[in-house]
Amino acid sequence: MKKKLVLAEELRIANARAAFEALEAAGARKSIDIDASRVAKVDAAGLQALAAATLRLRARGAAWSWHAPSEALTRAARLAGLEGILELP
Repeated sequence: MKKKLVLAEELRIANARAAFEALEAAGARKSIDIDASRVAKVDAAGLQALAAATLRLRARGAAWSWHAPSEALTRAARLAGLEGILELP
């Protein structure tokens, strides 16, 4: 069964660790649907948390899919060169 994880509106330094830990915990399911539709503000720490978590998920053999990633997240990932690592659509 796929685990659904909803990311917060702000993916910034104040909550980057919480996002990382939530992805880590969800990764135990081996299949995650990441709902990033509400993400409106992203900084480098937030992107780093997502990148680190997805690299760990990949190493464990877990699969994830993105549900409606917001324009803010997509744009920030593209500017940082992380679209490939995050496997954003």
